Amino acid sequence: MDSPESNKEMMIDSSEEKKTDPKYIEIKVNTVIDLEQHNKHDHHSKKKHPPLINLHLKNAFCVADVKYSEECRCGKSKFIEVAFCDNTKQMFKNPKDLDLKIFEYVIVEVECGLELVTVIACAKEAEEHLKINYRNEEPKYSVIRKATPDDLRIMKKNHRSEPFIVEKTKTLVTKHKLDMKITAAEWQFDRKRLTIFFTAPQRIDFRNLVKDLARIFKTRIELRQISTREEARRIGGIGPCGLTICCASFTNSHCHVTLEHARHQLLSNNAAKLSGYCGRLKCCLLYEHDTYVEVLKKYPPVHSIVNTNEGKAQLYKIDVFKEHATLYYPETGVYKMIPGTQLLKLVKSGKVEFLKKDSHCKNLEIDDEELSQLEAEY
Repeated sequence: MDSPESNKEMMIDSSEEKKTDPKYIEIKVNTVIDLEQHNKHDHHSKKKHPPLINLHLKNAFCVADVKYSEECRCGKSKFIEVAFCDNTKQMFKNPKDLDLKIFEYVIVEVECGLELVTVIACAKEAEEHLKINYRNEEPKYSVIRKATPDDLRIMKKNHRSEPFIVEKTKTLVTKHKLDMKITAAEWQFDRKRLTIFFTAPQRIDFRNLVKDLARIFKTRIELRQISTREEARRIGGIGPCGLTICCASFTNSHCHVTLEHARHQLLSNNAAKLSGYCGRLKCCLLYEHDTYVEVLKKYPPVHSIVNTNEGKAQLYKIDVFKEHATLYYPETGVYKMIPGTQLLKLVKSGKVEFLKKDSHCKNLEIDDEELSQLEAEY
């Protein structure tokens, strides 16, 4: 573990924004990132070795494996997309025009030093991601070099120490009586920064905690408060669909989902079924929402009165994909399914009494408190 020289002092970042916000207060050791030293190391160690591949990501299913050919996913490119160890994704420049392969480990420049990451898109695939997911925003940082076997040994050493850091931080949290839950710790590759992630119901003043951590680990400390969605993304898991949850696999950012998305799709009024591991509304409620809204435009709103030969019925449900409608006869308690085309004929013949258009938004039996919790960002 790196230790500063005796004449180096700990100092508090004095930027105006970080002064006033305890969430961002950082204690750091006054050390300097020596990029020139890493460049010299890169120059003197140009031994030929095969690309180092992240087998964990390579063996996982990826839609791009089907969408793109091998030529579109490998080779030299101006930009590359990488994945960090916590599944976050970011675009980087490739000024050295390195010939990279998908899932290859590389060293990249980050805000306060260097990081070891995995290439997940390059060539044509990276260009499409830059346009669609990053809105053609020019990447700020660059790829430095390909990773070496020594780099992987350093990464593994860092990972082995992270569980101990989590436990030590939990002990200090108890000591300072802070209402926060420590979820993970993450060393930067060059150990110039140690990031500790936590969740909390409110803002926390953790200045004394950070001082203790800086004193113990002798590096720059960042305590980062994350949302419950972010916590679920970092931990991962399998969704009810049988696949890895979306936020841990392919989505780049958390989407804003509201209960209206569930109402338009006439989903169950069970809050537990509508929420994911994060305790918030599932991201996948967005995927088919536009299709439901478009198809339902041509049908009467749910709960409209339909006059049939068997008597008056209530439009109970519309199956958007099978194009079927379910009618409910209150007098007999019978449910009857009819084709969507037959319902449209009844509409044309004036046998349907329309209700308000927003009746498509089925009333879900969820109280205001549950609603606010489901739709909350944190």
